[in-house]
Order: sequence, then C-alpha cells, then structure tokens
Amino acid sequence: MTGRFIVLEGPSGVGKTTAAALLARLLTADGWEVHQTKEPSHTVLGETARHGTDDYRGLTLACLVTADRYHHLETEIRPALAAGKAVICDRYLATSLVLQRLDGVDGDFIWALNQHVDRPDLTIILTGDPARSRARAAARGIHSRFHRGGPEAGRQERERYDQVAVELAKAGFPVHRHDVGEQNPEEVAAELLQQVRELLATAGTQPPAGNAERSSES
Repeated sequence: MTGRFIVLEGPSGVGKTTAAALLARLLTADGWEVHQTKEPSHTVLGETARHGTDDYRGLTLACLVTADRYHHLETEIRPALAAGKAVICDRYLATSLVLQRLDGVDGDFIWALNQHVDRPDLTIILTGDPARSRARAAARGIHSRFHRGGPEAGRQERERYDQVAVELAKAGFPVHRHDVGEQNPEEVAAELLQQVRELLATAGTQPPAGNAERSSES
C-alpha cells in the first residue's frame, strides 16, 4: 500500500504550520492515518540548517538543506508512505527554490542538488498579505536571517513563491495556490481538504478500511 505525499509551502508567518495541523486532523477524520512532519527536520542535520543561517550561506547552506531533505526522505517520509499513510510536510522543495535563490544560489544548481528527491503528490503554496505574515512571524520568534526583513522583504518572498509555483507546475509537479486573504485557519484548512480529496479521488486512493472503521467509531 502506498500513501500520499502532500506538501505545504509559503512565506514565513502565512499560517502553514497551523493549516498543516488542521488538515491532518481533517484527514484523520476521513479515515487516513496521517504522518505530519516538517523541514528542516528535527535531526542534527535539520537543526543545524534551521538555526545555522547566520553561520552558513550560499552553496554551503543549500547543500546542508538538501542533505537534510534526502535523510528526511530515507528515514521518515518514504517509510510512512510505504505504510500507506498520508504524509503532510511543512516546507519542502519550493522553500529551497525561494530561499536559496535569495541567498545567491543559481536555480539550476538547486534543481541539480534536488534531482533525486521524491515528487509530492500535491504541493500547496499558501500566500497572504506580506505585512501580516511578517508580523506573525516576528510575534512567533524569528530564527532565520531570511525572515528578519520588513514588509518589503515579505513582498519579495511572496513574489518568489508565486514564481516558483509556476516553475514547479511547468516541471510537472501538481501545484495548488491558495491566498488565505481574510480566512481564519479553519476556513483555510477546509478549502485545502477539498483539494486533497480531489487529488485522492483522482488517484483512486482510499484510506485503509481499518482506519476508516476506527474513524467512524470515534
């Protein structure tokens, strides 16, 4: 049995983490066993990448982030998919294509580094008002130099994600863009659930019968 790989992307502070958690809850109610994860991962590699953006830059950071991604795939994502789970990952390839480019790395080099990574079944790119996103990120606490700029940096980041959405789609990645606008997190998650359900229906994928039965009993 093969699960489904769903990625949430977008600027810092747009609401990815909250949306991922709510989407995981809704998919669980649909009968799926859900594995929720994020990048950088919570391994030594991932924590080094997450908290080392002041120490590592350019090609060094790009290679570090990609090494964490391959390790993440091998040790966590692929085993969960092989077990038939729906994997929801907060950040993945699109983040590299945005942030590493902002760090001066050529896009072709980023694609080459990531040429062997798994292609998600659906990449969801959330966007929203840059000033609001930056304010949320600042209130939560900033750990990366990429997210210390003000509204102008936020606008640039959003524009990059819009461009990368087109780039991924041209490369054959299933992509859904969603502007959160004035929606609350529950409304965002409900709309995203419909996109995921369409993906699963198109693929002819159903949750394992045992999980569906347990969900209906709970």
